[in-house]
Amino acid sequence: MSTRLGEIKNWISGLFPNIDLSSLHYIQADASDRKYLRFNLTELSFIIMDSKPDAEFNNFINIAQLLSKHRLTVPRIIEVNTEQGLILMNDLGAQTYLSILKEANLATAHKLYSDAISALIKMQLIANQNNAYQLPNMDSEYINNRLNVFNTWYLQHHLHLEPSNAMLPMLTNLQKMFNSVFQNQQQVFVHLDYHSRNLMYLTSNSNPGILDFQDAMWGPITYDLVSLLQDAYITWPRAQVEIWVSLYVDMAVDAGLMVRQDSQQVLRNFDLVGLQRHIKNLGIFARLHYRDKKSNYLQDIPTLLHYIVAACHRYPELSALHEFLKEHILEVSL
Repeated sequence: MSTRLGEIKNWISGLFPNIDLSSLHYIQADASDRKYLRFNLTELSFIIMDSKPDAEFNNFINIAQLLSKHRLTVPRIIEVNTEQGLILMNDLGAQTYLSILKEANLATAHKLYSDAISALIKMQLIANQNNAYQLPNMDSEYINNRLNVFNTWYLQHHLHLEPSNAMLPMLTNLQKMFNSVFQNQQQVFVHLDYHSRNLMYLTSNSNPGILDFQDAMWGPITYDLVSLLQDAYITWPRAQVEIWVSLYVDMAVDAGLMVRQDSQQVLRNFDLVGLQRHIKNLGIFARLHYRDKKSNYLQDIPTLLHYIVAACHRYPELSALHEFLKEHILEVSL
């Protein structure tokens, strides 16, 4: 038994004397350094988050309380060991949205996405200034940092491209465009990774269960909608995506979250925010491979490139990016 596992067992045994911990086991981790364990106690199942006792650890606790307060389904925190970086929570199960959607017919998928959109609007109604816990902003520094990750880890490290007369102006123009698109939209609570691997399918009909929210920020209203509908792990026809975007707008207007907008402007905001997200994820997926030795994310890069190329075809102002992709990336990556 590892020293860390022994520490965790000692902590749980202190909370539940004489408990049988034979069911305690590690489960699949995410892209971070956090680890998760599951164990059963009679008919109940629990999750332990094993983390560094750092800012993200505290963020998870604060945001879990914030989301729960606003009637969203998140893990209920039962006990915290701040010194050891351990959190005991109830278990939302093992069925992700992704596992259900892969086999779902359109009617089932529509129900799940409708539930996810309803929950998203609840999150977006959280007022940043009215809560004790303040979210960081998706500002120009954030955008510039993510473009640097794309440049460093995807372009230079993964594709071995050196800075060129074509690359640097393209990155500068993207930076300016993303800053404008982000700032000119309504600012709301942003989960940051509101996608099918972080949404849990619950038989209690309180879908979705929401995970991995500790990096939440304050940013543009279309960001999480892109995370949900232009997912790196499952794709849908454009016509269906537009139906769900329209459903979101109708529900958001009914909830008083936003005023009715021109549908083409909503889709443009959706696509360009999506472009930033997909470019960011190219850098992050490459960094996970080279720095963190988590190579499974490389298989999702073609999906990101598909979304990026589709956006370039829709908007003439992305012609320089499209030419750069055709010359330096697409033949190498696809």
